[in-house]
Amino acid sequence: MRLQLTLDSPSVEDCLDLVLATRDSVDIVEVGYPLLMEEGLSLVHHVKHAFPDKDTLADVKIFHSGGYVAKKCFEYGADVVTVLGLASDETFQSVLHIAEVYGRSVVADLAGVENPVARALELNAMGVYKFVIPSGLLIDLSAADATAEVKDEGEAGIETPFQVLESLKEQLPDCEVGVVGHISLQNIDDVVAKHPDVVLVGRAIVHADDPHQVAADLKARMTD
Repeated sequence: MRLQLTLDSPSVEDCLDLVLATRDSVDIVEVGYPLLMEEGLSLVHHVKHAFPDKDTLADVKIFHSGGYVAKKCFEYGADVVTVLGLASDETFQSVLHIAEVYGRSVVADLAGVENPVARALELNAMGVYKFVIPSGLLIDLSAADATAEVKDEGEAGIETPFQVLESLKEQLPDCEVGVVGHISLQNIDDVVAKHPDVVLVGRAIVHADDPHQVAADLKARMTD
């Protein structure tokens, strides 16, 4: 089980400091979409140059112009790019082609997809082997420590996020499935119990008083 750090700090220096502080625990460094809007792909280059041993993911959330956007990301050093599961098959095919040319990989972000398992099966048939889904964890803003609880009821028979995770793991056993959204030390055990391949954590590490310790504690709980 791998730990993915989602960067959302406002400066290149802060981002590099965070990766340096957590490098012993973090396996994948994600340059988040909002940060890409602020800093551009140059931040991807800086992260990859400073930490060449870490997989660097550009969360560009490609929806169209897939080949062009993927090519630019890979030229700046990204090892992985994200494509929205809602994107067309043609977009995925163009991104997959460029990824093959550069020897890189593609993650399908299934957030907002009406039937994520069915879409994942379609994308896997095209050559997509990595997916990420929302955790379904919700922050209780009324709690003093802002803990998160599992949303355990689907609407109108729709699978809950963790049920989607279980279905994906069952039907696509050779694929990598990540989970994202409000994951912290308060709920990591619930997440780990569902056996995702990748756990994406942002705020709980980025805004911690001691990012190094929080990342280390999360990783320890993921490997126990």
